[in-house]
Amino acid sequence: MRAVITRALLLATGLVAVVLVATAGFLLHSHAVSTAAQADRRDAAVVAGVLAVSSDPDAVRGTIARTTAGAEGRLSVVLEDGTRLGAGGGPRVASAGGSVVSVVPASVPFPLLPVLLVSGIALVAVGVAVWLGHRPFTPVLAALRDLTTSVGRRVRLRGPRELEALAESIDEASSRTSQLLAKEREMIADVSHRLRTPLAALRLDADAIGPGPVADRIRSAVSTLGHDVDRIIQSLHPVEGDTAGKCDVAAVVESRMAFWSAHAADQGRVCEIDVGEPCWVLLAPDALGAVVDTLLENVFRHTPPAAPVGVSVVRHAGWVTLVVEDGGTGVADPSSALHRGSSGGGSTGLGLDIARAAAEATGGTIHLERGRLGGARVRLRFSEANSHHEPASPRAWRLWRGHP
Repeated sequence: MRAVITRALLLATGLVAVVLVATAGFLLHSHAVSTAAQADRRDAAVVAGVLAVSSDPDAVRGTIARTTAGAEGRLSVVLEDGTRLGAGGGPRVASAGGSVVSVVPASVPFPLLPVLLVSGIALVAVGVAVWLGHRPFTPVLAALRDLTTSVGRRVRLRGPRELEALAESIDEASSRTSQLLAKEREMIADVSHRLRTPLAALRLDADAIGPGPVADRIRSAVSTLGHDVDRIIQSLHPVEGDTAGKCDVAAVVESRMAFWSAHAADQGRVCEIDVGEPCWVLLAPDALGAVVDTLLENVFRHTPPAAPVGVSVVRHAGWVTLVVEDGGTGVADPSSALHRGSSGGGSTGLGLDIARAAAEATGGTIHLERGRLGGARVRLRFSEANSHHEPASPRAWRLWRGHP
């Protein structure tokens, strides 16, 4: 927003400055030409005054030599008898009796130094105009910045009617957003209340069925369903963005990988971990831990036991990137893998949606690609806390490259 305002101010003031400098250069040059012409006319008048008294060639030559135009060889006199005195031969300027005084116009150089001085003053004026032009927008930008960090905060602006109308529109949009978030919280609470009780009953009934392959499939399905419901209920909170908290991504990932590394060792998987330096994001530690657990659980559930897995954290240019990749078969339909409720891999598709929601809660993105291990690679970009950078766009990338 500030960059757009700056460009608009620079364009407007720059055009005014160019017109000012061009006009100043034209007027200065015109003034110099007019001044030189007046001086030539004065010199011609002096010579004409002498001719009115005497036509003696020596006296006329002396007068010509004493004038500026004559000394420069631009003034000449043609006497009554046709004798020409002095150099020149320009247009007629004055006459006395039968004698004619002519002056060649002087060559006037362009006033470069004054124009450069005017240009410097114009540049300073442009800088001051841009600085002063930002002042009316400062309350608007500050209000928008506060609004992005605290949903529901009222914007208070005083000034022109248009500015107050903008504040009212922002307040109305913020109010609608707060209402939607409140409804979402109510929905989450209602889902939690409605689903946990029947899930508990299903678990008890599944345990009572007894042994057998059918009973094992039922118990596995009930357990998976319960786990997914718990995960989505816990992980939707970062989307709200009002009490997200703050955590060190490297520390959280390292803590969660202590469990998943042991699990990988039990299955004979190669587990690569590279967490790097501490890097902070505006997410609660539990929320980020749920994202890591969700992504790793997808890897362990949908890839063969021998498939390798890699987890890394990279901090660069105001962004913290969390990468989880595996050596499985990849995602069958990457175009829909980030949509809630569909993954094409026999799961609910909630894992990537939860990860996407957490990344976008910080202003980041999610990228789905084919990784160096041969399978899927999920790359989450989190906006680093207290950093300044260009916004990530678009928010969700679904990239899928074939094997080289």
